[in-house]
Amino acid sequence: MKSILLADNKKNIREFCKQELEDEGYRVILARDGQEAIKLFQKKRPDLVILDLRMPRLGGLDAIGPIRAIASDVPIILFTANDEDCLTDGRSRHAVACVEKSEDLTELKRAIV
Repeated sequence: MKSILLADNKKNIREFCKQELEDEGYRVILARDGQEAIKLFQKKRPDLVILDLRMPRLGGLDAIGPIRAIASDVPIILFTANDEDCLTDGRSRHAVACVEKSEDLTELKRAIV
């Protein structure tokens, strides 16, 4: 079973995504921000990481570097309310996809490799 680490500061989004992705057969690990995501990544070594761009303490773009330093080959998906940030920030090139948040997770599920 593939494992996914999902970091988002909004509890309702974390829980909604977790349920949807578990229904697809994934094991989902939740983090509240980028710092927690990095710590959990070190311990759990998930197969894929989904990071919200804007979170308190440490956002997704700031967490990409430390995660890449631990495992350069893990796919990272940026999950954002405004995908314009993905287009303007060069750090987003380290992600395999940038997905705009929606109540329909079809695009996110499609981006999971």
